[in-house]
Amino acid sequence: MSRTLTNSGRGHFHLLHKGKSIDDLIIQYMQANHIPGLALSITQAPYITRVVGYGLADTERKLLVASNTLFYIGQLSQVFTAVGILQLKQEGKLKLDGLITAYFSGLPQAWSSITIRHLLTHSSGLPSYKDEPFDCSKDYSFNDLIHSLTDKPLLFSPGSKMNPSASDYYILGKIIEKVSGLSYEEHVTKNQISRLGLKHTFFVSTVSSVNNELSKGSKPFKHSQFLNNANFINPSELAQGYVDKEGDFAATAALNWSASYADSGIVASAEDLGLWDIALAGGILLSDPEDRQFVYHPVSLSDGQIIPANCGWFFPGREGFMEIKGNIPGFSAFLGRFNDSTEPLGISLLTNKDGLPDLDLLARKILTAFEPKLGAPSEAAAWSETLQSPYSVTQTLNRVMKIIKRQGGTIFAQISHSDAATKAGRTLLPTEVLIVGNPAKGTQLMQTNPAFALDLPLRIMATEDETGQVWLSFTDPLSLAKEYGISAEQLPVLRQMSIGIHKICEKAISPLTLD
Repeated sequence: MSRTLTNSGRGHFHLLHKGKSIDDLIIQYMQANHIPGLALSITQAPYITRVVGYGLADTERKLLVASNTLFYIGQLSQVFTAVGILQLKQEGKLKLDGLITAYFSGLPQAWSSITIRHLLTHSSGLPSYKDEPFDCSKDYSFNDLIHSLTDKPLLFSPGSKMNPSASDYYILGKIIEKVSGLSYEEHVTKNQISRLGLKHTFFVSTVSSVNNELSKGSKPFKHSQFLNNANFINPSELAQGYVDKEGDFAATAALNWSASYADSGIVASAEDLGLWDIALAGGILLSDPEDRQFVYHPVSLSDGQIIPANCGWFFPGREGFMEIKGNIPGFSAFLGRFNDSTEPLGISLLTNKDGLPDLDLLARKILTAFEPKLGAPSEAAAWSETLQSPYSVTQTLNRVMKIIKRQGGTIFAQISHSDAATKAGRTLLPTEVLIVGNPAKGTQLMQTNPAFALDLPLRIMATEDETGQVWLSFTDPLSLAKEYGISAEQLPVLRQMSIGIHKICEKAISPLTLD
């Protein structure tokens, strides 16, 4: 009997995105964004089919990123907190529509209508305690943080809008403690970490107790005890976080537990995140199907408006796909899952570099190598990037324009190709283009090479495909410059422009309510 290795579908191993392997995609991304280290895990439930480390967890001590390397996961911690709240709901110990004033005394009158549901869905109107000049390495008390908010007005009436706030999940953590009688760490450990047998998931408050050779404090550091003690083989080591500083890496201070807590205080390996994600798909963490469906779907505001987010998750538009990003000093993280009954997929990306707004772009490219329908349907130019939008074509570009105008950018023109097609007696799916720019920065490109004028100002396009999915594409100045033989090192303004347009488009497709 002849045997043929699979070259498509489940089990396919020749995985490419536009001719690039997963390794190629990650290496290119790390080089472009100056990332010291990155960890990847891929889940194809019930399997974890790929766990890979790239680069350095610590540039000074030359620690490698490996399968057990620990990263601060930032706001990905919110999904653990949300599960903790829903577990208490399942036990009959709280109700999502219960008022938070039942758990805390002395709260401002303006907070009297805020419910647990409002906190879960980031629709409370509470300002984020991190919006202030905030040092994540300092120690704060809960009363200090609450006091910093009580003299400020709510951003909006509870339930009327959506705005991510660290305060929401900090307070949820305290509710878990009051209702369960356990500390936040004890409750999450008992009902999630221990239940799943996660060996490489900790808290900012407990990660220093992890047993590895680093705790021995020898300098200069060199691994040696693994030769005689099997416990030190493939160790759990906490990655050092970094920021860009004058063209080099600068190490960030350790995160303080009281500053992060239930909003961003969990530490984990990429593999453990994959295990947790698979468990969320069934009844191990949440036994009530109604609660799982609640987590898996967008929420409605008080006026009936659908917001493409819930419990920290964002729903970019593709049915069954959901994602969450984390960003704290020194670290960026991403968790995405595709709840397809035929091919459930998940991805975790953890890095020790902050300020990466577009890990979702990398993740989507990797997932598209496994499942092509997760990618944009049409080939875009090599110097462009494409994001999925949960909004209509017109809504998407209106959000882009609102952000650009607020930032003082220039919109030179708005073109509806579909309207033009109709006038010409032809049919075209909704397709609109913005021509945008910043003359002060764009002029620098043309001074370097006048031919840049052919591609400036920059373009941002929103289009709808045949399945009704909406895609937001934009010119990436860094990639465009490569076509002209110019690098970011030659012209530093390129990186500023690239980061700027990425952030504009990421914000435009986000669930954030834009006034």
